[in-house]
Amino acid sequence: SQNPNLLAEIENHVTEFMYCVSSPRCPVPRVVVVCRWEKPPVGWMKLNSDGCAIGSPGLAGCGGVVRDSHGNWVTGFSRHIGITNSFVAELWGLRDGLLLCSNLNIPTLIVEMDAKSIVDIFCRNGYVNDVISPLLDDCKLLIDQIPQVRVKHTYREANKCADRLANLGLFQSVEFFVHSYPPVELIPLIEADSLGSCCIRLCPGPFSFS
Repeated sequence: SQNPNLLAEIENHVTEFMYCVSSPRCPVPRVVVVCRWEKPPVGWMKLNSDGCAIGSPGLAGCGGVVRDSHGNWVTGFSRHIGITNSFVAELWGLRDGLLLCSNLNIPTLIVEMDAKSIVDIFCRNGYVNDVISPLLDDCKLLIDQIPQVRVKHTYREANKCADRLANLGLFQSVEFFVHSYPPVELIPLIEADSLGSCCIRLCPGPFSFS
């Protein structure tokens, strides 16, 4: 049987919807953060890695770059992964970067990523994920092989070189490529990082719930 109150119920739902979307929301407090790539201390190397995917899942790639305390290019890489999500692509980038550093016998390494969720994993004991555990186990094993490693989060604006290499990996014809020298399109970014060029980013304030 037809609901005699159908019209009234529809009107009530529409009114509630309009109220919710038109009500003023509490503004999210923002703070200004200056973002720049920081040179590692003397005697240290820095690995910046990144991963990307077009869709979730979608075509994915990863890449990274190792630089010394003067900001000079040591080595870089890019990988064509195939179909996966950005989280797994980020882990592939970290694994490949750590493997390169291990093969170069780098004793002191700072690792920077803009994927905070992955950085947090290495600060959380007992994290288990059956899908990504092989990649994660590889990363942990490689970290244990390097005498001193610091894993840090950085903003995307300070991770542009690794981001560009990850995008190169999306469409490259070979599965994995080691860049002994920076690709031409990365040279301006490498120089800007070495000169300490910075970007401004608006981030949620300390009392924000977003």
